[in-house]
Amino acid sequence: MGKQTILIVDSDPSVRLWLREYIKHQPYPFVFWECCNGLEAEKYINALQPDLVFIAVQLPGKSGFAVMDSAEYQPSVIFTSTSTQDAAKAFEHQAIDYLIKPLTAERVKLALQRFDHWRGAAHKKSTASEPQISYPVRILAEKGQRLTSIPVNKITHLKADKDYTWIHMLNGESYLSTTGIGQLERKLNPQCFIRIHRSYIINIDHIQELYRDISKLFVSLPNAIEINVGRNYIPAVKELIF
Repeated sequence: MGKQTILIVDSDPSVRLWLREYIKHQPYPFVFWECCNGLEAEKYINALQPDLVFIAVQLPGKSGFAVMDSAEYQPSVIFTSTSTQDAAKAFEHQAIDYLIKPLTAERVKLALQRFDHWRGAAHKKSTASEPQISYPVRILAEKGQRLTSIPVNKITHLKADKDYTWIHMLNGESYLSTTGIGQLERKLNPQCFIRIHRSYIINIDHIQELYRDISKLFVSLPNAIEINVGRNYIPAVKELIF
């Protein structure tokens, strides 16, 4: 497997620590994130879009099943529980595995092998049957009564303005698009553009600095632009830190 993101959700910090330390010594180069309750889990899943989630069935605020029912993004999931009574329900959620606590190295290793096998099979299926997605290198943006061709790699960021979107360029120019920011997000390469706020998308190639001021996280872009990172989007931004 290549480098992937794993989210561990459990109210018991010792369980999270054990899972993280065990998996680190396996041949799976995961990037780890953790949280301790159902409400946080749903936010992290939607913002991070992890490849795999270890999630306890019993959680404060929202059960593991409720989290997966309401999450917009649906990752591969391995449920953990203190009993066998919810196993059938777990597999109704297309779970990779269902682990009984206390967790053991043997069962976690088997669950990871199942995930690895599933990922490999899914990748082969998608590459064989689905066309590769291509993203535009230039787009047409409105400037007065004309449409101007602009290079996508020179866009520094996009800012929502009600139902419209401002497209800001490296040279300081800006264009007002009549397309909403959500629709534009789907047209841009997610390897280059990430959402850092419900009103902002940035081009990661133009990030100059990332810094914290009191309790807020900011991204610095060219042309003296500083944008506050929305709380729900902080995990996705931290993913860029090495």
